Parts: sequence; structure tokens; C-alpha cells
Amino acid sequence: MRRISTIAGIAATLLVAGGPPASAQTDYDQPLETANSTTLFNGFADLAKSDATGRILISPGRGFDEIIVADLDGQVIGAVPGQAGATGLALSKDGRTAYAALADAGAVSVIDVATATETARYPIGGNTCPYDVALAGGKLWFSYGCYGISNSAIGSIDIAAPGTPMALGQGGYLTFTPRLASGSIDDGVLFAAVEGEFPNRLISYDVSGGTAVRRTALEDRLSSVSEFTVTPDGSAIIAATPGEYQFTTKLGRYSTTDLTEQGRYAVPGQVVGIAVEPDGRVATYSDDHGIAYFAPGEYEPRWVVYRNFAPGLDPAHRGIAIGGPGRLHLVQKMLSNSMMALTTVDATPMGTSLAVEGPFFAYVRKPVTFTGTLAAADGTATGVRTVQVTRRDPRGTTVLRDVLTAADGSFTVTDKPRVVGETTWTFTFAGTERLLPSTFDVGLTVDR
Repeated sequence: MRRISTIAGIAATLLVAGGPPASAQTDYDQPLETANSTTLFNGFADLAKSDATGRILISPGRGFDEIIVADLDGQVIGAVPGQAGATGLALSKDGRTAYAALADAGAVSVIDVATATETARYPIGGNTCPYDVALAGGKLWFSYGCYGISNSAIGSIDIAAPGTPMALGQGGYLTFTPRLASGSIDDGVLFAAVEGEFPNRLISYDVSGGTAVRRTALEDRLSSVSEFTVTPDGSAIIAATPGEYQFTTKLGRYSTTDLTEQGRYAVPGQVVGIAVEPDGRVATYSDDHGIAYFAPGEYEPRWVVYRNFAPGLDPAHRGIAIGGPGRLHLVQKMLSNSMMALTTVDATPMGTSLAVEGPFFAYVRKPVTFTGTLAAADGTATGVRTVQVTRRDPRGTTVLRDVLTAADGSFTVTDKPRVVGETTWTFTFAGTERLLPSTFDVGLTVDR
């Protein structure tokens, strides 16, 4: 017969298998600790976070000549020189290569993120002013066009065949050079929107055939889009449009196939930045310094905090990225784009939960196998962690070998009961600086 019990860290949330976690009440008193904040006499245009290399890239926009490099603690550790007017950034699927639109150089650069060095460059031409980049349909796409000098358009580069000429002049009629977004290079849909023009339209292209075929039938679905991003799996686009009341935002989640609404996030203020992770976490940054954090599958925020981390600077458009459990990277900048700050914040230590399953019966000196999962309270994986295991039976308590979880928090333990009687296996995660400890017991009656 099996008995189970669990003691989880403070504020831990027990998860129910088979669906998204239930919405929790929003916490408006969530403490945030500033892990690091760096102010630079630099501009800001875009931010790209690479978990694979432990790096954050920050492009400064026109009039600047280098891309700033920081680590995942928010410490500035270097720069990529020679990136004149770097604006939009895009990461390869493995996060090890970055592409930058160089508005002042009329080119797109290719950067090795780990070494912070430029490895290649695609010249587009004079008076082209490349603005943004995205990977979709197996190609690298870029928007270009200099205001008042040249028409706006979209081009593509076949990065798998470097000698192939780039295809320019795509995209149809565009009033100004648009922002671009996609989930990954495998996506067959590319999204575009002209920023700062209202009402604008969310434009989308079918790029699965190698050229940008505009999906005009869908262009009346979403208008006045102020910010948007595509989920890493390419299934949904999250877009900010005007809310019901003045100075509010409707932040909807829509199918990339036909732009049908899938859900609506309850966000504060007017959203200027949206971040989404492959595990489903979503975070937003608003012009009133409001930060909202959403657990996977939830549309009510777990917490909302209003905090001005850099007095005199405002939340930057595109200026948010999600880090590890409870961690956010935020960018504030001066209206003139002559000064910016990168601030990395942590929510106070997050609860964890252990869940372990085992057999219903056990026999002396016969193997018993337990499978378990360690998760953070917001439903996300905790990465590779150590779980301690003990066995308590009529002879006393035995410390068994520690087990390492997989990156998704799963683990397996096999043991052999040594005596007849009540035996309890205790699984313990001791916690870290950012994750609270948790314990789970499984009890079995051992027979011969």
C-alpha cells in the first residue's frame, strides 16, 4: 500500500497534470530585487537574449556604432564594434547566431553571439536604411527604406545558399518601413507592422514558398497595433491594440493561421514591450512603469509591480526579456535616445513543488522505481537540480545517492527495500538563492 505526502516551499503552487495551471490571484505587492542596473550614454532600439550563450545583445539605433553585450545577470561585458546604426535584431533557432539590421551602413550583419564578433555581412546598398530582421520560411527577411529618400519594402536572403542573390522589392505597398516578427526560421508566416502610424494594420505574409505573398484578406482583423511578438513555436501572435478606456491596452493572443482570438491578457497601462518564452511565460512592460508577469497558459497576471528603476528614463519600446525563474531584463531610455539603462530584477525566492510517483506494492530486495518532477511555483522547469533521497524503514534511516534532474525537472530513482514493514522514501530539494526548498514523501508497506 502506498502513502504520499508533500511539504513544499513557501508560496509553492501545486500543479494539476493534464492542463494549464489554474489562474492565481494577482499579487500587487510582489517584492522585486535589483540584481544589476547599468546606465549607458547609448541609444536603444532592440534587445535579444540568448540562453544558449548566456548573452544579451542590445542594439542602439541610428547614430551609434556598436552593439552592447551583457551577461544574463545584466552586467555589460563587451561590445560588437562596427555595427553602424544597428536597429532590429534576430536570433537563430539555436541562439548562437544573431542578425542585425544596420541602418547607417545599408547592410545586415551576422554575429557570433558567444564571441561577440561579426562573421559575415550582407550589403543591401546605399540609401536603403535596413530597419528590422526576422527569420522565417528558411530565409532571413529584412525591412528597408529611408524616409523621404527611398520606398519601403521587404527583402530576403537565402542564408543556406550564400551565393544566391538577395530578393528585394517584396512586400507590396508599405507607407513606412515596418517592424518584422516570426517565431523561428521554420515558420511559414512573417508578420509586419508600421510603428508610430495610427491606424496601422497588422500585415502578414505567407513565405513558405520562398517569396512574400501578402495575406490581404486578414488585414482588417487587427489595426492600430502598437507592439507585437510571435510565440517561439509560431502558433500565436500576441499583439497590443488600444484598450476600451484611454491609456489602456488590449493585449490579445491570436492564431497565426487566421488571426482568430485565443485569449486576452489583463495588462496594466499602455504596453510598450512584450516578452514570451518557449515554456509559455509572458511578461509585459508598460509606459507607466507597470510590469506584469504571466505563468504559462494564464491570462491573469501572477503579479503586477509599478517601479521606476531609472529615474529620468522611460520604459523602452521592445525593452523587456524574460530570464530564469522570477527574473526579468528591462530597458529604460531617454526620449532623445541618448541614454539608456539595462536593469535586471528578480522576484523574491520562488516556491517549488516536488511530485513523485511509485508502485503500489513493494517486496524485500526487489527493485522499486520512482519517477518525479521538480517545478517552480509558476509552472516552469527549474533546470538541472539536485534532489536528495533517503529511505526510512524499521532498521533506521539510510541516505541514498543524490539524483540530478533533467532540464525539464524530471528524474528517476530505483532502490531495493531491505526489510519487511513500513518504509518511507523522502525526496528533498534543498533550494537555491532563487528557489525555495520542497519535500515529498512516498510510503510503502514492504512484503516478502
